Amino acid sequence: MIKLYDLALANEDVRPSPYCWKVKFALMHKGLEFETVPLRFAEKDNYPDREHGMLPVIEDREQIICDSNNIVAWLEKNFPDKPLTETSGERAAVEFYNAWLTSDLMPILAPLLWVRIHAAAHDDDKNHYRTTREKRLGSTLEEAAAKPGLKAEAEAAFKTLAMPLAGFRFLGGDTPNLSDYTVFSFVMWMRSVVSDDFLDLPQPVVAWIERMLDLFDGYAREAVRAL
Repeated sequence: MIKLYDLALANEDVRPSPYCWKVKFALMHKGLEFETVPLRFAEKDNYPDREHGMLPVIEDREQIICDSNNIVAWLEKNFPDKPLTETSGERAAVEFYNAWLTSDLMPILAPLLWVRIHAAAHDDDKNHYRTTREKRLGSTLEEAAAKPGLKAEAEAAFKTLAMPLAGFRFLGGDTPNLSDYTVFSFVMWMRSVVSDDFLDLPQPVVAWIERMLDLFDGYAREAVRAL
């Protein structure tokens, strides 16, 4: 069985990493059995690839694959049944959503979520987590989270999804594909530490979230949250 090394908070059942979630969805899409191995931020010595020092990592027999994009590519090559994308157009859409997440959504969500993830992190992780994130923010976690208008900016960013989801059940069309898993993984990042009404989202987006939560026998819906 494939092992997925998955980022965990103080409650090891809370798994916030969007990149780990993307891999979980990819594995489930392909119908592959896997087990998750929870690891905290400070448990670098237990990471299967200490030099890489980041999660997700999967281990399949004697192979170790790091980084969510590399893992997805490896899964597509080695388990070609049930492809995550079938056409060049679908692959181009994935690239668009990756760029949108990186440039538009993550810079807004990160200040809102990092302070909450820090609060839910294990005590041994808190100093490292705070130091690394505050270096990127150029301010304290609390100052960044208190910036006026962040929620409104996040809600505006999510409106990008309302147009395609008003006409289709999924970003992939009639059925979910890697575009859905890539974007929804960031919803799971948010969902891990905030309530469902944290943001006022467009109805097509809310309906899509509910459909995504129902996938794979409600796997994502059952995820433990640090609330």
